Parts: sequence; C-alpha cells; structure tokens
Amino acid sequence: MVDYESFAGGDKFGNLWVVRCPENVSLEADGSGSQILNARGYLGGTPNRLNLMAHIYVQDIPTSICKTSLVVGGQDVLVWTGLQGTIGVLIPFLSRDDADFFQTLEMHLRNEDQPLAGCDHLMYRGYYAPVKGIIDGDLCERYNLLTNDKKQMIAGELHRSVREIERKISDVRTRSAF
Repeated sequence: MVDYESFAGGDKFGNLWVVRCPENVSLEADGSGSQILNARGYLGGTPNRLNLMAHIYVQDIPTSICKTSLVVGGQDVLVWTGLQGTIGVLIPFLSRDDADFFQTLEMHLRNEDQPLAGCDHLMYRGYYAPVKGIIDGDLCERYNLLTNDKKQMIAGELHRSVREIERKISDVRTRSAF
C-alpha cells in the first residue's frame, strides 16, 4: 500500500504498476456492503474501476514491494525485489519541472544511446502494456557513459550545460536512494 488510496503490485509476467482508487468511489464507500449488491456493473464487471497511475515491464517477477526511506530524512520510495535477484526503486519526483526534464532526457537518450541487443527501448519497457508514468532511471544514468560530443549535443537540446545534467542525475540518486 502506497497510501490510503493507492497501492503497488506486480505479476508473473514482469510488470509493475501503481493503481489508485478514484476519489468519488472512496467517498461513496459503504461499510455494510449493501451498495455492492445493487450497483450496476460496467461491461460485465465491477461498477467501479481503479485508475492506473504507473506501469512498466521490468523483465523479472516482482516478489516484494515495500514503501520505505533509504536515506535518513529522505523521501519515501518504493523498493521492489525480483525472483532473479533484481532490486529496483520507484522514486517519485518532487516537482513537475524535474519530471519534464528527465522525460525529455530519456527521450533523447533513447535516440542517441542504442541498446546492444538492438531492440527498441520503448517496446521493451512496454512489452505487455505501454509504459505509463515512469521514467527509466537506468537509461538516464547512461548519460554519464556517452561521449562528450553526444553529451554536448543533448545538453544543447535541453538548453543546459553537461555539468548541470550530470548534477541533476546525481542529485536524484543522493536525495532518494544512494
């Protein structure tokens, strides 16, 4: 459970997601359960649906997901572990500017830093369902491994200096996880 209204989960296919109960459904909660008997279903299912907030394919079966703070005084993050030994972290952004910046950086890195296997990054991360609400931090950290020419080109398109981009990537790590 992430908070009172939302929770995170995973499945045997390697997907991770965060879903949230709509506010109007939560306000109409009925403790006795009589409303459930009289509620009309939607397309042969339940009358109320959860909203999908975030989704990504991680290529490992999630075995545990917990909300914790990895740094003293740091923000809460979702740490997940996988069956093959994978340990991952879902870090929420504090501002919309940071989210927009990293989304643009991820887009540029998808074009400039082609994977070794040759498959499309977006198709890989959205193997079963499209990626929603998640920025791939592993891909963003590959910015530090690029050549200086590519770093300068991406920094120019983002209207920032190379040092500023590297510092922003480092700040997310230190503020939340490492």
